[in-house]
Amino acid sequence: MYQSYDRNKLVRQVRELLESEGLQPVAQDDPKPEQAAMLMLRSFGVAPVVDQVEALKGAMDRTWEEADETRADGIRNR
Repeated sequence: MYQSYDRNKLVRQVRELLESEGLQPVAQDDPKPEQAAMLMLRSFGVAPVVDQVEALKGAMDRTWEEADETRADGIRNR
């Protein structure tokens, strides 16, 4: 039986759960929360998916200049 779950939704839910327990989660770069969520879902036999509408909305919230600067910062910090 095919099962799937939105990896970004899982990341949000885990962050909210940790905050409700009084913790202050800080996203790491390695592994990124999205990558860790995909691994965890796969370990339970669930296919990780991305809500394409949500992904498009997120992409539209940032200009190409912001995305370019984020990539450049990532390269400089290596």
